[in-house]
Amino acid sequence: MYTPLEEIQHKHQRVVDSFHKGKAQSLDYRKDQLRNLYFAIKDNQGKLKEALFKDLHRPPHETDVLELFLVYSEINAALSHLSKWSSDTKLSGDKRLLLSGPVLRKSPYGAVLIVSPWNYPYLLSLAPICSAIAAGNTVVFKPTEIAEHSTKALCEVLEATLDPDTFQVVQGGPEQATALLELKWDKIFFTGSTPVGRIVAQAAAKHLTPVTLELGGKSPVIVTKTANLPLAAKRIAWGKFTNAGQTCIAPDYLVLEKPIAEKFLVEFSNAIKALYGADLTKDSPDYAHIVSARLWERQQRLVSETKGTISLQHGTPDAESLFFPPTIVTGVSSDDVLMGDELFGPILPVMTIDNMKEAPKLIQKHDYPLALYLFSTDSTEQENLLRNTRSGAAIVNDTLIQGGSSAVPFGGVGTSGTGRYHGKFGFDEFTHERPILYQSELAEMAMSLRYPPLTESKMKKLRFVSLPREWFSRTGPVRGLAGRLWG
Repeated sequence: MYTPLEEIQHKHQRVVDSFHKGKAQSLDYRKDQLRNLYFAIKDNQGKLKEALFKDLHRPPHETDVLELFLVYSEINAALSHLSKWSSDTKLSGDKRLLLSGPVLRKSPYGAVLIVSPWNYPYLLSLAPICSAIAAGNTVVFKPTEIAEHSTKALCEVLEATLDPDTFQVVQGGPEQATALLELKWDKIFFTGSTPVGRIVAQAAAKHLTPVTLELGGKSPVIVTKTANLPLAAKRIAWGKFTNAGQTCIAPDYLVLEKPIAEKFLVEFSNAIKALYGADLTKDSPDYAHIVSARLWERQQRLVSETKGTISLQHGTPDAESLFFPPTIVTGVSSDDVLMGDELFGPILPVMTIDNMKEAPKLIQKHDYPLALYLFSTDSTEQENLLRNTRSGAAIVNDTLIQGGSSAVPFGGVGTSGTGRYHGKFGFDEFTHERPILYQSELAEMAMSLRYPPLTESKMKKLRFVSLPREWFSRTGPVRGLAGRLWG
């Protein structure tokens, strides 16, 4: 499955040359590629789901809901709106340029590199690929080497479907990734861990390449005493244990107000049993497994080293099948081993606070998360927490839903990432908005004011056309006349 290193340069050069020939920039060509991709995924969905079951024991229906449905939605949105997305945007607001007809031209970056992870190998590959193609770029795609069956199935579909002049695949591990990062790209799109994201950003900086980083972090979920506890328990259990917790936006730790902590944990235990049955085993058809022995052993080590109390482990871990059950750990402190790096598994540490005022300070002890979840029915509570925290996204009274829509931008902030995508936002992420002005010869009379000598007469006219009128006062609230009169 590994691409020989000597082929990587050739693949890179092929998509670079193809971009400069303009092959990928025709709207009809882009739509053909996207349409072909849509039906290729649809026609091979059984093969793709079977491959992912081999890698993660992921239930096929869960792959539909978590990945393929959104892939279809992404491609459908691009096909439906591509003509509008790619059209010029007229600019206004400067009377000096009235005759210049300024527009923003939606130009592709060029030859782009897309690197995808193993936990959602179809969605986190195909969504950026769709955006890159829609924007008119040529692509080299580096999939994960960890989920080998999924990668093999996906690459077979892609290579049989997309034009090799504008789309190439490089398979392999760190050696191939390093070789790719040494090349000059017009854009890099990386999804993965924060440590590897730093490596990608450093490599991109050597060529001043724009980069999108979709990373992760410890996403908190806060439950207040005003929350609907049974509903919160069900939604948090689903968001945490879907894909066995191997989701970058999964709740990473739980913060409870003390008055409702005990009652909520009872509801939470009931919710887990309702979702996965009273006796969850390695053979359950509704629960995924850990992707590799190394990552399974990490989950086991974390549970053995925590100073908290394992209040629930809903099943027996099995090293051979890589099954690791939902595990709740209570009495966790900020310096516990579970509160270090992102857990990326089905372990949920629980912390308690006296009141909601403590929540922002607790969250601020960690890097900015990719997601923040709050369960509360008090609008004042909601706004106070949103105002005093930062995260890639914030969701009130649910989990994960921000990752499943082509209408909502997906991305992080700070150490949880930079840039955003899905739908129109993905098209924009792979697009350079190039200002273009068409200056008219008729503008020369007005534009002649700029030429030396700059006499006082010219300067007077330039001040008139160039300087804005001051509608705001030196002191007091910055308001217009109506605002000042009516307060």
